[in-house]
Amino acid sequence: MKKIIIFIFIALNIATYAQKGKFGHVDSNAIFDLMPEKNDSKKTLEEYSRTLEEQMAVLQKEFETKYTEYQSKSTTWSSSIKELKEDDLMTLQQRIQNFQQQAQKDLQEKEASLLEPLYNKIKDAIKTVGEEKALIYVFDVNSLLYFSSESVDVTPDVKTKLGIK
Repeated sequence: MKKIIIFIFIALNIATYAQKGKFGHVDSNAIFDLMPEKNDSKKTLEEYSRTLEEQMAVLQKEFETKYTEYQSKSTTWSSSIKELKEDDLMTLQQRIQNFQQQAQKDLQEKEASLLEPLYNKIKDAIKTVGEEKALIYVFDVNSLLYFSSESVDVTPDVKTKLGIK
């Protein structure tokens, strides 16, 4: 009987311990902002954006030149030449619009390709710290409305794991 009571007591303690898992939280945005690689990615993205803007400026200049020519000479052209020049302007304007759309898409893809490795690095560090601290879950404070003081802040540990001060 005494063994059964001790067994039940131990089982209840184990069950209580198992139910009282540890939760952690992290501020991934703060970590991301401190990553040195972020500045390199931002610089690369700005250079790529500048290149696209320069290409766009060339197209805009071409359009402006042709439009200015059209305005100044259209009264002297025959209707067929005038129509050809109008078609040329509309085609160029369509190319500009297509370029703008494609450039925006390319810029977003470039940003994703530059930032994804950084986010994966943070995610891997969070996972490692969570495992080391035997946490059940690690939540990001940027998507939480509330977290208890019992939740473990692993942000400093993740920064250390990533070599960030």
